[in-house]
Amino acid sequence: MDNYLNYRWPKGPGVQPPPVPSARPLLPRPKKRGVRRWLAPVVAIALCLALLGGVSFWAVNGIANLIAQAEPSVPEDPRPQISWEVSRDSDWSPDDLPWGEPDPSVALSAQPPGSAVTGPEVYEAVLPSMVCVEASHSGRFNGGLVSVGTGVVVSAEGYVLTNYHIIDETVSVRVLLVEGDYRYFKAKVIGFDQEFDLAVLKFDPEGLELTPARLGDSDALSVGERVYAVGNPMGYLLGSMSTGIVSALGRDEQESGSPLGMIQTDTPLNPGNSGGALLNEAGQVVGITSAKITGLSREDGEAVEDAAVIENLGLAIPITDAIPFINHILATGESWRPAMGIQCSAVQVDGRKGIQVAEVTGAAPREAGLKKGDLIVSANGVPVATLVELRRVLYRTGAGEELTCAVFRGGEEMEISFALMDSLKGD
Repeated sequence: MDNYLNYRWPKGPGVQPPPVPSARPLLPRPKKRGVRRWLAPVVAIALCLALLGGVSFWAVNGIANLIAQAEPSVPEDPRPQISWEVSRDSDWSPDDLPWGEPDPSVALSAQPPGSAVTGPEVYEAVLPSMVCVEASHSGRFNGGLVSVGTGVVVSAEGYVLTNYHIIDETVSVRVLLVEGDYRYFKAKVIGFDQEFDLAVLKFDPEGLELTPARLGDSDALSVGERVYAVGNPMGYLLGSMSTGIVSALGRDEQESGSPLGMIQTDTPLNPGNSGGALLNEAGQVVGITSAKITGLSREDGEAVEDAAVIENLGLAIPITDAIPFINHILATGESWRPAMGIQCSAVQVDGRKGIQVAEVTGAAPREAGLKKGDLIVSANGVPVATLVELRRVLYRTGAGEELTCAVFRGGEEMEISFALMDSLKGD
């Protein structure tokens, strides 16, 4: 049984996560100098045993020599890493997943922030909405290779949010209610977005009354605010809760590996927490936990034992940014990617921050008059100084809808409007 958090970041070869219930470490072991640090205690213990048990001196000496000669292997790439899953079957395609039908009548929305409650009250409120997601790579759950994670029930009809990487290269999916009689239900895939690591599942509750999680506004989060994570670490510690704070907001693709502006938290996350809930102090789901940066960081040429250990860097998908994609999946079974049809970068010109157009590639913005060198300072009335801020406006506007940009050109401000395209379809 495998369980893990997300793809490796930064990209590159890394140490694979341990199978459950093994506790094999993910971090590189120290070099010979580390061995010498514990050599003396081990030899001392061996000498004590020799005195108590009649072990001969040559045996103790032999053990000491073996320890001294031991040279633990060190991975070649000790950079920060996120657990990831290697490809198992080159013939697999998404068609092999158990598919269900979308339902345009179902749509999710975030609620305004509520009043803060105690940790136990947060846990009591969300636990009925949590499931354990098990995805089989062979169709067999007993004796087969199974990926395990967490899911959040978001509707009384049995729709579940989770991470795509849990169901990647699998052929059968089931969910287990974390609270109650631990009933298993077969699940179908409604759709997914691999790049954003989102997936929507559906199971038939068979007359059981489900408790959908309350979704909160992730835009209302502040750095330093307390948050909670509920999931299934290691795949079998069901319904575990941990707590921490929001460490940063809007982590972009270079910082987090995701085009969405991710929530960074120091809340402890472990393999199996994938697809779980990140909750605010009101007990509302404000994020879907998806990744944990782990490992070592070192400068070029620096010895591994001198490297800095990476700790307490968890990442979650902000629910408010994810909802437009989730609702599109619920309605169509497919994701989308609202886009302007330009190439651009975040810059500062004459003290003014904005998004500068490097090239106009789409017909709609070209016909509307957008040109190379234009500085976009707002979109649909929202100031945009970073690519994360611009993407957020595009994603919430939607493909086919009109975008109005405030643009500076030659020291003058003008408005340019055009319809967004869906870059996944090339519209």
